[in-house]
Amino acid sequence: MTQEQRLSAIGISLALFLGALDQTIVTTALPRIAEELGGLNYYAWVVTAYLLASVLGLPFFGRLVELFPAKWVLLSAVCIFLAGSVLSGLAPGILALIAFRALQGFGGGGIFALAFSLIGLLFPPRERGRVQGMMGGVFGISSVAGPWLGGLLTDLLSWRWIFYINVPLGIVAVIFLVGYMPRLQPEQRGRFDFLGVLMLALWVVPLVLALSWGGSTYPWLSGQVFGLIACALCVLVVFMWWQRRSSDPLIQLNLFRLKVYRWAMVGSFFFGGAFLGSVVFLPLYLVHVKGFSATNSGLSITPVVMGVVVGSTLSGQLASRTGRYKLPLAASLCVGSLAFAAFALNLRVDTPLWQVLPLMVVIGLSMGPSLPLYTLAVQNAVPRGRLGTATSSLQFVRQVGSTASVALMGTVLAGTIAAAASENVPEAMRAQVGEVAFGEDNSSVGTLAAGVRERFAVLERQALQALAGDEAARQALLASSALPPELASRLQAGGVPAQVRQEAAHVLAQFEAALQGDTAAREAVSQSPFVPQDAKAALQNPPTGAAREELLARLEQRLQAQEEAMVSAATAQAVTQVQAALRTRAAEVVAVLMNALSLGVTAAVQRVYAFATALILFSFIAALLLPDIELGGAPSRNEVPQSASEAP
Repeated sequence: MTQEQRLSAIGISLALFLGALDQTIVTTALPRIAEELGGLNYYAWVVTAYLLASVLGLPFFGRLVELFPAKWVLLSAVCIFLAGSVLSGLAPGILALIAFRALQGFGGGGIFALAFSLIGLLFPPRERGRVQGMMGGVFGISSVAGPWLGGLLTDLLSWRWIFYINVPLGIVAVIFLVGYMPRLQPEQRGRFDFLGVLMLALWVVPLVLALSWGGSTYPWLSGQVFGLIACALCVLVVFMWWQRRSSDPLIQLNLFRLKVYRWAMVGSFFFGGAFLGSVVFLPLYLVHVKGFSATNSGLSITPVVMGVVVGSTLSGQLASRTGRYKLPLAASLCVGSLAFAAFALNLRVDTPLWQVLPLMVVIGLSMGPSLPLYTLAVQNAVPRGRLGTATSSLQFVRQVGSTASVALMGTVLAGTIAAAASENVPEAMRAQVGEVAFGEDNSSVGTLAAGVRERFAVLERQALQALAGDEAARQALLASSALPPELASRLQAGGVPAQVRQEAAHVLAQFEAALQGDTAAREAVSQSPFVPQDAKAALQNPPTGAAREELLARLEQRLQAQEEAMVSAATAQAVTQVQAALRTRAAEVVAVLMNALSLGVTAAVQRVYAFATALILFSFIAALLLPDIELGGAPSRNEVPQSASEAP
């Protein structure tokens, strides 16, 4: 590797790091962004806009690199990305941020397409493995650093700095690219397929939106999702017809005649889904079941990502040394399918971390080789003049596979959590849990606990109003399914004041009965705290006639005089009892929900990994069908890139 190639690779790696970083850096800052800019309804679009634009940017820039000098095409993508970063940081509102994120994503998609394509143009096949492996490592590191760095910058400075941080790093990348990267002139010029780009957008955008919204914003069988998918399929058919007809297509369909290209595309599609699914959904288990801090949830996948970095780097080195890619690729996917299956079969709420973490590392190690080796196989098989289109198409298919599988896994996850968790809530407690349990927005123990406590706090406020005599509050409380049955009997009409008056009338009636010789009534009066001692003493020699009526009248007056104090004391006692009962019940419900959610999340992640196991098996089969063409040596004289110093 010459110094020029090494320095060019550094510039490309920095650009790739930025593009990959911004896929995840925004996730931990989204709550703060929504709080400051408002527009909570557009919350998810901050991520979706980047995803959509980056998917469109992949084939767009992949074709441009075949028409113009690759150096300037990459610099254009980096500059678009940096412009989008600066504008995103300056965004005055949520809609402006979404638009600027789309601009940033378009440049990021170009970086993804070109980073791997340019490695193919800069290095001969035998050396590409080593460099592509390092690129896979860069991608893995940026994936785990994104959420952590986003949270750090948001807490210490501002969410705007998650975008501004790209500028100094981007400038360094531009310096390396301008100063050391060769021009890499295209072998032949042609026309750019603008109509193809329009058609691509018209089927990719509806497809990605359908996959993003299906099962979350709208049901999968809703008219919105079904209409988007139907629109995408119709335009896709027209797009394919146009690409076959065009003399300068955006995507070279004739490359599918190459067996390597065909099976690499199939394998990458399934691999993309399994890889992203393992990264996206595993933190749910680690945070909600194993108690990892939600603040550091991005770091919880570090064992997987570190395994990816090591696996990608070592497999690239091995391919460069042996000149073969099929054996390490197929072997790693075989191990990956076993690791995914082990995860799906053995994951439990009580599975110790010492069993979980090694499996995460093995999954990462088995995923790592597929990042560089599928790309390496394609670049080794296609003509040099088609490296841009072939490589970007591979990245495009992988991205679509990731989006599709994550959407499907998300639907499986949500449905399984709701069903499995609800099954573990006792029947007697479900009425008190109500709609706060396992709703669409209640995906964490903290959210569920807060929802339960808020609901019981409402019950507590209504109970206090009912105890004070508020009939509307009493009726609402009695109609609530969340009211513990043992408290319903305490909520009589009129509240505590009515209960005190009723008790006073009962005491007076018992006293009158005691004066008439009722032994049981005399015993009850002697125990009553509301009857004065002199009145109790009068029962020893009960008066008759007018004296008895006078004694009853005096007792009634005393009870009426004590009514306010009696109401106050009884209210305080009732409030204390009701508050204690409701808060105890809330704590019991939260404990049950925590256990139910842990069981639900575990069952859901098991199903997700079972689904991912099937995807990895399909990718493994594709790898077995992949021809093992030996990697070439040094490039021929006419393939040696023009150096930056020789470029005009």
